[in-house]
Amino acid sequence: MKTRIGMLVLSAALALATACGSPTNSGTGGGGGMTVSGDVTADITVDTTWKKDTVYTLKTLIYVTNGATLTIEPGTVVQGDRQSALIVARDGKLVAAGTATEPIVFTSSTPTGQRGGPQGDWGGLVLNGRASINVTGGENNSEGLADEPRNRYGGGATPDDTHDCGTLKYVRVEFAGRALTADNELNGITFNACGSGTTVDYVQVHRGVDDGIELFGGSVNLKHVVITGSDDDGLDWDQGWTGKGQFIVAQQINGRGNHGIEADSNRTNNDLLPRSNPTLFNVTLIGRNPDTTPSEGPSRGLMLRQGTAGVLSNFIVMNFTSNALTVDQASTASQWMSGTLSVKNSIFFNNPNVGWSAATGSMPDNMFDEAAALSNVALANRDIDPQLAAALNETAPGFKPLMDSPALMGGATPPADGFFDVTATFVGAVGATDWTVGWTAYPEN
Repeated sequence: MKTRIGMLVLSAALALATACGSPTNSGTGGGGGMTVSGDVTADITVDTTWKKDTVYTLKTLIYVTNGATLTIEPGTVVQGDRQSALIVARDGKLVAAGTATEPIVFTSSTPTGQRGGPQGDWGGLVLNGRASINVTGGENNSEGLADEPRNRYGGGATPDDTHDCGTLKYVRVEFAGRALTADNELNGITFNACGSGTTVDYVQVHRGVDDGIELFGGSVNLKHVVITGSDDDGLDWDQGWTGKGQFIVAQQINGRGNHGIEADSNRTNNDLLPRSNPTLFNVTLIGRNPDTTPSEGPSRGLMLRQGTAGVLSNFIVMNFTSNALTVDQASTASQWMSGTLSVKNSIFFNNPNVGWSAATGSMPDNMFDEAAALSNVALANRDIDPQLAAALNETAPGFKPLMDSPALMGGATPPADGFFDVTATFVGAVGATDWTVGWTAYPEN
Protein backbone atom coordinates (compact mmCIF):
# COMPACT_ATOMS: atom_id res chain seq x y z
CA MET A 1 0.00 0.00 0.00
CA LYS A 2 1.33 3.46 -0.89
CA THR A 3 -0.55 5.20 1.92
CA ARG A 4 -1.94 3.96 5.19
CA ILE A 5 -2.96 5.48 8.50
CA GLY A 6 -1.07 3.31 10.93
CA MET A 7 -3.49 0.37 10.38
CA LEU A 8 -6.34 2.87 10.58
CA VAL A 9 -9.52 1.07 11.51
CA LEU A 10 -12.49 2.98 10.13
CA SER A 11 -16.20 2.52 10.54
CA ALA A 12 -18.04 -0.12 8.56
CA ALA A 13 -18.98 2.45 5.95
CA LEU A 14 -15.28 2.92 5.14
CA ALA A 15 -14.21 -0.71 5.27
CA LEU A 16 -13.82 -1.01 1.52
CA ALA A 17 -11.71 2.16 1.28
CA THR A 18 -9.48 0.96 4.08
CA ALA A 19 -9.02 -2.43 2.49
CA CYS A 20 -7.83 -0.68 -0.65
CA GLY A 21 -5.27 1.32 1.31
CA SER A 22 -6.92 4.68 0.57
CA PRO A 23 -8.49 6.34 3.66
CA THR A 24 -10.58 8.78 1.65
CA ASN A 25 -14.26 9.53 2.15
CA SER A 26 -16.98 11.79 0.86
CA GLY A 27 -16.96 14.17 3.80
CA THR A 28 -15.74 17.75 3.50
CA GLY A 29 -14.89 18.52 7.11
CA GLY A 30 -15.55 22.19 7.77
CA GLY A 31 -17.80 22.43 4.72
CA GLY A 32 -20.74 20.74 6.43
CA GLY A 33 -20.18 17.27 4.97
CA MET A 34 -19.86 13.98 6.79
CA THR A 35 -17.14 13.60 9.40
CA VAL A 36 -16.02 10.05 10.10
CA SER A 37 -14.03 8.46 12.89
CA GLY A 38 -10.86 6.44 12.59
CA ASP A 39 -8.91 4.48 15.20
CA VAL A 40 -5.12 4.63 14.87
CA THR A 41 -3.62 1.41 16.20
CA ALA A 42 -0.17 0.99 14.64
CA ASP A 43 2.89 3.01 13.70
CA ILE A 44 3.18 5.39 10.78
CA THR A 45 5.95 3.86 8.65
CA VAL A 46 5.19 5.37 5.22
CA ASP A 47 4.35 8.94 4.21
CA THR A 48 0.77 9.53 5.34
CA THR A 49 -1.75 12.37 5.29
CA TRP A 50 -4.53 12.73 7.82
CA LYS A 51 -7.59 14.55 6.45
CA LYS A 52 -9.77 17.05 8.23
CA ASP A 53 -12.97 15.12 7.48
CA THR A 54 -11.86 12.31 9.78
CA VAL A 55 -11.50 12.43 13.56
CA TYR A 56 -8.48 10.26 14.36
CA THR A 57 -8.24 8.49 17.72
CA LEU A 58 -4.86 7.31 18.99
CA LYS A 59 -5.44 4.01 20.74
CA THR A 60 -1.91 3.39 22.02
CA LEU A 61 1.61 4.78 21.62
CA ILE A 62 1.81 5.68 17.93
CA TYR A 63 5.24 6.24 16.39
CA VAL A 64 6.15 8.14 13.22
CA THR A 65 9.25 6.26 12.14
CA ASN A 66 11.09 4.47 9.32
CA GLY A 67 11.72 7.75 7.46
CA ALA A 68 8.00 8.51 7.25
CA THR A 69 6.38 11.95 7.35
CA LEU A 70 2.95 12.34 8.89
CA THR A 71 1.17 15.35 7.38
CA ILE A 72 -1.99 16.63 9.06
CA GLU A 73 -4.39 18.89 7.21
CA PRO A 74 -5.66 22.20 8.67
CA GLY A 75 -8.82 21.71 10.71
CA THR A 76 -8.08 18.09 11.65
CA VAL A 77 -8.97 16.79 15.12
CA VAL A 78 -6.80 14.07 16.67
CA GLN A 79 -7.97 12.46 19.91
CA GLY A 80 -5.93 10.43 22.37
CA ASP A 81 -7.05 7.49 24.52
CA ARG A 82 -5.67 7.16 28.03
CA GLN A 83 -2.55 5.13 27.20
CA SER A 84 -1.78 6.89 23.93
CA ALA A 85 0.72 9.44 22.69
CA LEU A 86 2.04 10.53 19.29
CA ILE A 87 5.81 10.06 19.18
CA VAL A 88 8.02 11.19 16.31
CA ALA A 89 11.21 9.11 16.17
CA ARG A 90 14.51 10.58 14.99
CA ASP A 91 13.90 9.08 11.56
CA GLY A 92 10.38 10.48 11.26
CA LYS A 93 8.75 13.87 10.83
CA LEU A 94 5.44 15.50 11.78
CA VAL A 95 4.05 18.28 9.59
CA ALA A 96 1.00 19.74 11.34
CA ALA A 97 0.42 23.13 9.70
CA GLY A 98 -2.99 24.52 10.53
CA THR A 99 -4.29 28.02 9.93
CA ALA A 100 -5.73 30.76 12.13
CA THR A 101 -9.24 29.79 11.03
CA GLU A 102 -8.59 26.04 10.96
CA PRO A 103 -6.18 25.09 13.73
CA ILE A 104 -5.19 21.47 14.20
CA VAL A 105 -6.44 20.18 17.56
CA PHE A 106 -4.91 17.32 19.56
CA THR A 107 -7.26 16.56 22.42
CA SER A 108 -8.63 13.91 24.75
CA SER A 109 -10.96 11.15 23.56
CA THR A 110 -12.78 11.43 26.89
CA PRO A 111 -16.22 13.02 26.39
CA THR A 112 -16.53 16.77 26.79
CA GLY A 113 -17.38 17.60 30.38
CA GLN A 114 -15.26 14.75 31.73
CA ARG A 115 -11.86 15.77 30.37
CA GLY A 116 -8.89 16.99 32.35
CA GLY A 117 -8.68 14.38 35.09
CA PRO A 118 -5.95 14.71 37.74
CA GLN A 119 -3.86 11.96 36.12
CA GLY A 120 -4.10 13.40 32.60
CA ASP A 121 -6.18 12.03 29.76
CA TRP A 122 -3.52 11.06 27.20
CA GLY A 123 0.23 11.33 26.63
CA GLY A 124 0.63 14.30 24.30
CA LEU A 125 3.26 14.87 21.59
CA VAL A 126 6.91 13.80 21.73
CA LEU A 127 9.32 14.89 18.99
CA ASN A 128 12.80 13.33 18.93
CA GLY A 129 15.67 14.94 17.03
CA ARG A 130 19.40 14.71 16.36
CA ALA A 131 20.64 18.05 17.72
CA SER A 132 23.12 18.53 20.58
CA ILE A 133 22.38 17.65 24.20
CA ASN A 134 24.74 17.92 27.17
CA VAL A 135 24.42 14.28 28.20
CA THR A 136 27.53 12.12 28.14
CA GLY A 137 27.60 10.30 24.80
CA GLY A 138 25.31 12.85 23.15
CA GLU A 139 22.09 10.87 23.26
CA ASN A 140 19.45 9.91 25.78
CA ASN A 141 16.10 8.16 26.15
CA SER A 142 12.89 10.13 26.23
CA GLU A 143 11.49 10.85 29.68
CA GLY A 144 8.48 8.72 30.53
CA LEU A 145 9.03 6.13 27.78
CA ALA A 146 10.68 2.72 27.58
CA ASP A 147 14.37 2.61 26.67
CA GLU A 148 14.26 1.53 23.03
CA PRO A 149 15.54 2.96 19.72
CA ARG A 150 12.37 4.83 18.75
CA ASN A 151 12.51 6.79 22.02
CA ARG A 152 16.16 7.84 21.72
CA TYR A 153 17.14 11.43 20.97
CA GLY A 154 20.30 13.43 20.35
CA GLY A 155 22.89 13.09 17.63
CA GLY A 156 25.54 11.23 19.59
CA ALA A 157 29.07 12.07 18.42
CA THR A 158 27.78 13.80 15.26
CA PRO A 159 24.86 16.03 16.27
CA ASP A 160 22.92 18.03 13.71
CA ASP A 161 21.85 21.32 15.27
CA THR A 162 19.77 22.16 12.19
CA HIS A 163 17.79 18.91 12.38
CA ASP A 164 14.13 19.28 11.40
CA CYS A 165 11.63 17.43 13.60
CA GLY A 166 8.81 18.93 11.55
CA THR A 167 6.26 21.75 11.80
CA LEU A 168 3.72 22.70 14.46
CA LYS A 169 1.79 25.77 13.33
CA TYR A 170 -1.64 26.83 14.53
CA VAL A 171 -1.82 23.73 16.73
CA ARG A 172 -3.63 23.19 20.04
CA VAL A 173 -2.80 20.37 22.45
CA GLU A 174 -5.38 19.83 25.19
CA PHE A 175 -5.67 17.69 28.37
CA ALA A 176 -2.40 15.84 27.73
CA GLY A 177 0.59 14.82 29.85
CA ARG A 178 -0.65 11.59 31.31
CA ALA A 179 1.70 9.49 33.46
CA LEU A 180 2.18 6.27 31.50
CA THR A 181 3.85 4.60 34.50
CA ALA A 182 4.38 5.71 38.11
CA ASP A 183 6.36 8.98 38.31
CA ASN A 184 6.91 8.89 34.52
CA GLU A 185 4.79 11.65 33.07
CA LEU A 186 4.80 12.96 29.55
CA ASN A 187 4.23 16.66 28.86
CA GLY A 188 1.83 18.47 26.59
CA ILE A 189 4.64 18.72 24.03
CA THR A 190 8.17 17.39 24.52
CA PHE A 191 10.94 18.54 22.18
CA ASN A 192 13.88 16.17 22.54
CA ALA A 193 17.02 17.48 20.77
CA CYS A 194 15.02 19.11 17.99
CA GLY A 195 17.12 21.41 15.82
CA SER A 196 16.67 24.87 14.37
CA GLY A 197 15.08 23.43 11.22
CA THR A 198 11.96 22.65 13.27
CA THR A 199 9.10 25.18 13.02
CA VAL A 200 7.03 25.99 16.13
CA ASP A 201 4.70 28.96 15.63
CA TYR A 202 1.20 29.63 17.00
CA VAL A 203 0.98 26.69 19.40
CA GLN A 204 -1.21 26.35 22.50
CA VAL A 205 -0.91 23.72 25.23
CA HIS A 206 -3.94 23.74 27.53
CA ARG A 207 -4.67 22.08 30.89
CA GLY A 208 -2.02 19.41 30.77
CA VAL A 209 -0.53 17.33 33.56
CA ASP A 210 3.19 17.90 34.12
CA ASP A 211 4.74 20.66 31.94
CA GLY A 212 3.15 22.51 29.06
CA ILE A 213 6.28 22.40 26.89
CA GLU A 214 9.58 20.82 27.90
CA LEU A 215 12.77 21.04 25.85
CA PHE A 216 15.59 18.57 26.36
CA GLY A 217 18.58 20.13 24.62
CA GLY A 218 18.54 21.05 20.96
CA SER A 219 18.20 24.41 19.27
CA VAL A 220 14.54 24.52 18.28
CA ASN A 221 12.99 28.03 18.28
CA LEU A 222 9.55 28.93 19.64
CA LYS A 223 7.25 31.73 18.54
CA HIS A 224 3.66 32.68 19.44
CA VAL A 225 3.17 30.08 22.18
CA VAL A 226 0.33 30.01 24.73
CA ILE A 227 0.54 27.63 27.71
CA THR A 228 -2.51 27.66 29.98
CA GLY A 229 -3.38 25.67 33.08
CA SER A 230 -0.41 23.30 33.27
CA ASP A 231 -0.28 21.29 36.47
CA ASP A 232 3.49 21.67 36.79
CA ASP A 233 5.64 24.16 34.85
CA GLY A 234 4.65 26.24 31.87
CA LEU A 235 7.92 26.19 29.93
CA ASP A 236 10.71 23.86 31.10
CA TRP A 237 14.17 23.43 29.60
CA ASP A 238 17.02 21.01 30.34
CA GLN A 239 20.13 19.37 28.86
CA GLY A 240 21.53 22.33 26.98
CA TRP A 241 18.69 24.01 25.10
CA THR A 242 20.18 26.88 23.07
CA GLY A 243 17.17 27.98 21.02
CA LYS A 244 15.27 31.25 20.81
CA GLY A 245 11.77 32.24 21.81
CA GLN A 246 9.52 35.25 21.32
CA PHE A 247 5.88 35.94 22.19
CA ILE A 248 5.29 33.30 24.87
CA VAL A 249 2.47 33.23 27.46
CA ALA A 250 2.33 30.89 30.46
CA GLN A 251 -0.77 31.29 32.65
CA GLN A 252 -1.43 29.31 35.82
CA ILE A 253 -4.96 28.59 37.03
CA ASN A 254 -6.52 28.02 40.46
CA GLY A 255 -4.95 25.02 42.18
CA ARG A 256 -2.51 24.21 39.38
CA GLY A 257 0.98 25.30 38.43
CA ASN A 258 4.46 25.24 39.89
CA HIS A 259 6.85 27.47 37.89
CA GLY A 260 6.07 29.75 35.00
CA ILE A 261 9.51 28.82 33.68
CA GLU A 262 11.74 26.12 35.14
CA ALA A 263 15.24 26.32 33.67
CA ASP A 264 17.97 23.72 34.06
CA SER A 265 21.14 22.78 32.24
CA ASN A 266 22.42 19.37 33.43
CA ARG A 267 21.21 18.05 36.75
CA THR A 268 24.20 15.89 37.63
CA ASN A 269 26.98 18.11 36.24
CA ASN A 270 25.94 21.75 35.99
CA ASP A 271 28.91 22.68 33.80
CA LEU A 272 28.57 20.15 31.00
CA LEU A 273 28.43 21.70 27.53
CA PRO A 274 26.53 22.81 25.62
CA ARG A 275 25.12 24.78 28.54
CA SER A 276 21.46 25.72 28.36
CA ASN A 277 21.56 29.25 27.00
CA PRO A 278 18.36 30.37 25.25
CA THR A 279 17.46 33.89 24.18
CA LEU A 280 13.88 34.84 25.06
CA PHE A 281 12.06 38.09 24.34
CA ASN A 282 8.47 39.15 25.03
CA VAL A 283 7.18 36.66 27.57
CA THR A 284 4.20 36.94 29.93
CA LEU A 285 4.08 34.74 33.05
CA ILE A 286 0.86 34.79 35.11
CA GLY A 287 0.72 33.08 38.51
CA ARG A 288 -2.22 31.71 40.47
CA ASN A 289 -2.22 34.32 43.27
CA PRO A 290 -4.14 34.53 45.64
CA ASP A 291 -4.67 30.76 45.45
CA THR A 292 -2.24 28.91 47.71
CA THR A 293 -3.53 25.38 47.09
CA PRO A 294 -0.50 23.16 46.46
CA SER A 295 -0.23 21.60 43.04
CA GLU A 296 3.19 20.38 42.00
CA GLY A 297 4.71 22.86 44.45
CA PRO A 298 5.06 26.57 45.20
CA SER A 299 3.97 29.02 42.52
CA ARG A 300 7.11 30.80 41.29
CA GLY A 301 7.61 32.93 38.19
CA LEU A 302 11.17 32.08 37.17
CA MET A 303 13.10 29.14 38.62
CA LEU A 304 16.63 29.39 37.20
CA ARG A 305 18.96 26.65 38.40
CA GLN A 306 21.51 23.91 37.70
CA GLY A 307 23.87 26.19 35.84
CA THR A 308 21.58 27.54 33.13
CA ALA A 309 22.54 30.66 31.24
CA GLY A 310 20.18 32.73 29.12
CA VAL A 311 19.12 36.19 28.00
CA LEU A 312 15.58 36.92 29.23
CA SER A 313 14.22 40.29 28.13
CA ASN A 314 10.86 42.07 27.95
CA PHE A 315 9.14 39.79 30.50
CA ILE A 316 6.02 40.39 32.57
CA VAL A 317 6.13 38.28 35.76
CA MET A 318 3.04 38.77 37.91
CA ASN A 319 0.68 37.19 40.40
CA PHE A 320 2.83 34.36 41.72
CA THR A 321 2.15 33.10 45.24
CA SER A 322 5.70 32.31 46.37
CA ASN A 323 8.14 34.56 44.54
CA ALA A 324 8.90 36.05 41.17
CA LEU A 325 12.47 34.85 40.72
CA THR A 326 14.73 32.23 42.25
CA VAL A 327 18.34 31.91 41.09
CA ASP A 328 19.18 28.57 42.69
CA GLN A 329 22.60 26.94 43.19
CA ALA A 330 26.03 28.52 43.00
CA SER A 331 26.53 27.30 39.42
CA THR A 332 23.56 29.41 38.32
CA ALA A 333 24.51 32.44 40.40
CA SER A 334 27.93 32.40 38.73
CA GLN A 335 26.24 32.65 35.33
CA TRP A 336 24.39 35.76 36.53
CA MET A 337 27.52 37.31 37.93
CA SER A 338 29.42 36.72 34.69
CA GLY A 339 26.64 38.26 32.61
CA THR A 340 25.64 35.11 30.71
CA LEU A 341 22.34 34.92 32.63
CA SER A 342 20.15 37.99 32.94
CA VAL A 343 16.60 39.30 33.24
CA LYS A 344 16.31 42.73 31.61
CA ASN A 345 13.74 45.34 30.63
CA SER A 346 11.04 43.44 32.49
CA ILE A 347 8.06 44.19 34.72
CA PHE A 348 7.27 42.48 38.04
CA PHE A 349 3.93 42.95 39.78
CA ASN A 350 1.78 41.48 42.58
CA ASN A 351 4.21 38.84 43.69
CA PRO A 352 4.62 38.31 47.47
CA ASN A 353 6.68 40.34 49.92
CA VAL A 354 7.81 43.90 49.19
CA GLY A 355 9.62 45.64 46.38
CA TRP A 356 10.70 43.22 43.69
CA SER A 357 8.88 40.35 45.39
CA ALA A 358 11.78 38.02 44.76
CA ALA A 359 12.52 36.35 48.09
CA THR A 360 14.36 33.07 47.75
CA GLY A 361 11.88 31.32 50.00
CA SER A 362 13.21 27.94 51.11
CA MET A 363 16.22 27.84 48.80
CA PRO A 364 18.81 30.46 49.84
CA ASP A 365 21.65 27.98 49.32
CA ASN A 366 23.83 30.26 47.17
CA MET A 367 23.23 33.46 49.17
CA PHE A 368 22.14 35.17 45.95
CA ASP A 369 20.08 38.34 46.49
CA GLU A 370 17.48 38.22 43.71
CA ALA A 371 15.84 41.51 44.70
CA ALA A 372 19.13 43.37 44.55
CA ALA A 373 20.00 41.73 41.24
CA LEU A 374 16.70 42.69 39.61
CA SER A 375 16.89 46.27 40.87
CA ASN A 376 20.26 46.89 39.21
CA VAL A 377 19.56 50.08 37.24
CA ALA A 378 21.50 48.80 34.25
CA LEU A 379 18.95 46.01 33.76
CA ALA A 380 16.04 48.48 33.41
CA ASN A 381 13.53 46.33 35.30
CA ARG A 382 10.40 47.85 36.86
CA ASP A 383 8.07 46.93 39.72
CA ILE A 384 4.82 48.37 38.39
CA ASP A 385 1.27 47.37 37.42
CA PRO A 386 1.27 46.29 33.74
CA GLN A 387 -2.53 46.71 33.63
CA LEU A 388 -3.17 43.15 32.58
CA ALA A 389 -6.09 42.17 34.81
CA ALA A 390 -7.86 40.26 32.00
CA ALA A 391 -4.97 37.78 31.97
CA LEU A 392 -6.26 36.36 35.27
CA ASN A 393 -9.45 35.07 33.65
CA GLU A 394 -9.16 31.28 33.30
CA THR A 395 -11.83 30.62 30.65
CA ALA A 396 -11.60 33.77 28.51
CA PRO A 397 -8.24 35.39 29.23
CA GLY A 398 -6.97 38.51 27.51
CA PHE A 399 -3.23 39.08 27.40
CA LYS A 400 -3.33 42.51 25.74
CA PRO A 401 -2.47 45.34 28.15
CA LEU A 402 -4.67 48.43 28.48
CA MET A 403 -3.96 51.37 26.19
CA ASP A 404 -2.10 53.36 28.85
CA SER A 405 -0.17 50.39 30.23
CA PRO A 406 3.50 50.95 31.07
CA ALA A 407 4.15 47.59 29.42
CA LEU A 408 3.67 49.15 25.99
CA MET A 409 6.99 50.93 26.34
CA GLY A 410 10.36 50.35 27.94
CA GLY A 411 11.23 47.06 26.30
CA ALA A 412 14.58 46.28 24.73
CA THR A 413 14.92 45.91 20.96
CA PRO A 414 15.16 42.21 20.05
CA PRO A 415 18.14 41.00 17.99
CA ALA A 416 17.99 41.60 14.24
CA ASP A 417 18.90 38.04 13.34
CA GLY A 418 15.98 37.07 11.11
CA PHE A 419 14.05 35.23 13.81
CA PHE A 420 13.00 37.99 16.20
CA ASP A 421 10.45 40.70 15.44
CA VAL A 422 12.57 43.78 16.13
CA THR A 423 9.51 46.03 16.34
CA ALA A 424 8.41 44.29 19.58
CA THR A 425 9.89 46.84 21.97
CA PHE A 426 6.98 46.42 24.39
CA VAL A 427 7.15 44.31 27.57
CA GLY A 428 5.32 41.00 27.69
CA ALA A 429 4.07 38.63 25.04
CA VAL A 430 1.33 40.83 23.60
CA GLY A 431 1.47 44.45 22.56
CA ALA A 432 -1.17 46.58 20.86
CA THR A 433 -2.30 43.63 18.68
CA ASP A 434 -3.48 40.43 20.34
CA TRP A 435 -2.12 37.55 18.28
CA THR A 436 -3.73 34.98 20.63
CA VAL A 437 -7.29 35.73 19.48
CA GLY A 438 -9.16 33.42 17.13
CA TRP A 439 -7.20 30.17 17.15
CA THR A 440 -6.83 29.50 20.91
CA ALA A 441 -9.47 27.94 23.19
CA TYR A 442 -9.79 27.55 26.97
CA PRO A 443 -12.23 24.70 27.77
CA GLU A 444 -12.49 23.69 31.41
CA ASN A 445 -13.25 20.04 30.71
